[in-house]
Amino acid sequence: MNQHSPKSARLLLEFILPEHLIEPVLGDLEEEFNHRATSQTLLKRQLWYWRQALTTTFHFISHTQKALIMFLISVVFFGSLTFLAMYLGGGVGAFMDLPSFIITLPPALLFTLAVTSKASFGQAFNIVLSGHADSLKQVRTSLMVFSVLGNTSLWIGALMTVVGWIAIGSQLTDIEVFGRAFAISILTMFYALVIKLICYVACQRITYIGESLSPAE
Repeated sequence: MNQHSPKSARLLLEFILPEHLIEPVLGDLEEEFNHRATSQTLLKRQLWYWRQALTTTFHFISHTQKALIMFLISVVFFGSLTFLAMYLGGGVGAFMDLPSFIITLPPALLFTLAVTSKASFGQAFNIVLSGHADSLKQVRTSLMVFSVLGNTSLWIGALMTVVGWIAIGSQLTDIEVFGRAFAISILTMFYALVIKLICYVACQRITYIGESLSPAE
């Protein structure tokens, strides 16, 4: 049976804690975790470790990840306003179409991976979430990832919308169904604009992070 402390809890602490506290805090927790082996079951020790990890996280997150918190709050706020606009505009269901989403985002992701790389893709999201970049090269690569993703989504959305309009024009026999068909055809552009906006915000965050690095880095 695995007698180690929970790996996911350790990773959480490594992400949240200031760099100079990671080793001593993890060391103390690991020592106490092993000490409790004489009196507690593995499950109880893992639950104890998780309690300590979450308590420490709540204590430090506002200091070490303030930018990330504000970024997530902004995303949630934007999402809430968007859903409110959808609701007032005729119901959220009118803006939901899985096929339109599938032909917009997955191809854009594949194009982005083809132009950059899997490592660069992961690195870009890590910089946005962590608020830290090691070099200007990482910043430039990450900017390219979100630039390609946003622009490709926009072009795919526009292309698929035009394809939808052509299909409507060539097959429309009943004017009464035009409204619904038109709404569905333009959803690909709607999804593309949402993705483009998110990528734009991500680019601005990465640019801000990069401004703290010197040209030699």
